[in-house]
Amino acid sequence: MDIREQIEQVLEECVRPMLHSHGGEVRLVDVRDGNVLVELQGACAGCPSADLSTKGFIEDTLRAAIPELNAVELEQTVSDELLGFARRILYNGG
Repeated sequence: MDIREQIEQVLEECVRPMLHSHGGEVRLVDVRDGNVLVELQGACAGCPSADLSTKGFIEDTLRAAIPELNAVELEQTVSDELLGFARRILYNGG
């Protein structure tokens, strides 16, 4: 089983069920040099707080199952300005 197949298996068995329960979905975009690029879809797409919290969940889940992975990045679904604003609210309380 190659790395993409391993990632897809973990996404299918461990990540997608949780995302589906919230109306979301994840798509594997690319794998390069141990770095994974995913796109959030459905209810999770474009929501800055969902992007931040879901990225951590996906990365933790994938890295626990496939230790050779370096990082998981989200394909940008919102503008950098909006994402920065959301981060300030989440981490600084406003």
